[in-house]
Amino acid sequence: MIVKLKKKRIDYPDLSPKQPYFVIGIEADDFRLLNNLGKPYLYPADLFEVIDSKEPANWVTVYGEDGERYSYPEALKEPGFFEDYFDGKSKAFSRFWNVINARLAKAA
Repeated sequence: MIVKLKKKRIDYPDLSPKQPYFVIGIEADDFRLLNNLGKPYLYPADLFEVIDSKEPANWVTVYGEDGERYSYPEALKEPGFFEDYFDGKSKAFSRFWNVINARLAKAA
């Protein structure tokens, strides 16, 4: 899935309106993507226009108790994965970049 920011937002200085972003996961209906700083942050989906709705075949989707969607590649879907990533745990960091580099290589 590829999205673009609808308009420049002062509260999201790490995103640019004309830049396409690959969505690398959906968490509680928010989009996780690599921002302009190369960080995999979560952003509200309503900030974006979807320019390519095709989702990777390797995404695993589950729904929470309130119907919220969670979709990630198998390797990134375990609870606490992104907490480990942001805590600097090397296993999570390595796994994340292996998955992202493989995805970007397919898109090229």
